[in-house]
Amino acid sequence: MLSIYAIMQRMDWDDLRFYLAVARKGSIRGASGVLAVNASTVSRRIDAFEKKLGVRLFDRLPTGYVLTPAGA
Repeated sequence: MLSIYAIMQRMDWDDLRFYLAVARKGSIRGASGVLAVNASTVSRRIDAFEKKLGVRLFDRLPTGYVLTPAGA
């Protein structure tokens, strides 16, 4: 797991907007409505953010997205 300093260096503040929208809404579709972007954009941004950080932030379930311990 990365240190908080390493995470901050890799972070794009726009990534946080997407992360928070998914965390609050619990779904890509819900987040896309709040962010006024296409659902595929949200999905791609979350995938890229997780790859950049090297951790899985969400579990993808049939009922929606749930924060992992690393994402909480």
